[in-house]
Amino acid sequence: MTAVSQSLGRAPARPGTRAPRSSALRRFVRRRELLLVIITVAVFLITDAVNSGFGTGGYISFMLADAMPLAILAVGQTIVCLVRGIDLSVAGVLGMVAVSTGFLAQDHGASVWLMLPLALGMGIGLGVINGLFVVFARIPPIIVTLGTLIVYQGVQELICASRAVETLPPMYAKLGNDNFLPDIPYMLVPGVLVTVVVALILWRTAWGRSLYAVGSNAEAAFRAGIRVKWVLISAYTVCGMLAGLGGLAFLVHYDSADSQSGLSTSINLSSIAAALIGGTLLTGGKGGVVGSFIAALFLEVTIQAVIVLGVPQVWDQAAVGTLLLAAILVNRYQASGRSLSQALAGPLRSRWQPGHGGAQ
Repeated sequence: MTAVSQSLGRAPARPGTRAPRSSALRRFVRRRELLLVIITVAVFLITDAVNSGFGTGGYISFMLADAMPLAILAVGQTIVCLVRGIDLSVAGVLGMVAVSTGFLAQDHGASVWLMLPLALGMGIGLGVINGLFVVFARIPPIIVTLGTLIVYQGVQELICASRAVETLPPMYAKLGNDNFLPDIPYMLVPGVLVTVVVALILWRTAWGRSLYAVGSNAEAAFRAGIRVKWVLISAYTVCGMLAGLGGLAFLVHYDSADSQSGLSTSINLSSIAAALIGGTLLTGGKGGVVGSFIAALFLEVTIQAVIVLGVPQVWDQAAVGTLLLAAILVNRYQASGRSLSQALAGPLRSRWQPGHGGAQ
């Protein structure tokens, strides 16, 4: 019972002891969603001050719509990270779904509403494959999903066969780029809806609590009666389903798809970055989808700001990588319970102390 209680919550303080008072900085960093909103608004205002066109309604609407495929994938990536996993294959799932549904729409005039269950079904099937390999083959998730990414990419190229989706029914472009309210695009609806529904599931359901328990301590969760294998498979299944939905969102937003859709933009790495920037830990057991959604908006605003300010496009991915590394450092600081200087200096200090294989 001790292991179980430690995995599900922090042990109570001993009688007569007093918990150390958190610093103001630590309390502020823990409010990750608020911090992200403030930084996003700051980046937006600074860029708008330099280039006034950045703050126009049309550009705001475009950025909101453009961020939604990434936001949907980031929500799924968060679920996998909660159980100490990672899914590099989401770009392949997105691409397969985008070209499959795109060709059906282009060649046969299939409606977007008919393509929705197909996109979700394809995502579920591909996600189950990832989960089964991770659980029963006992291969590290990063290796499994890298392998399936390559397979899914190959299938995507076979589906395309030197063709591209270029002509879709008008409804696709309308849903992908038009607004239902001033400066509020249709694309915002699925992104917000997915985030709210998944957040409620994580907060209010036994399955959601099981994800956190398995990510915190899988052995303790198993001893507490949680079906760990089922939880792991279901996490990859839901991630795949949301990647499928993200593929359809990608298709309607860009009104096209080809053999490189999803892969050329490294959206799989961006979804991991959004999850980590949003406060989810790669070590599992901690995080949430609201922060991931806001982080996706933050990445979109940052990348668009880089473009508007005239920075060469080659630096887009460098900016995402820098933000990812910063998020890892902040997450380490947040999880350590120590001061920022201690969290950063601790590994160096232990490395160079006598007896640790460093300098003598």
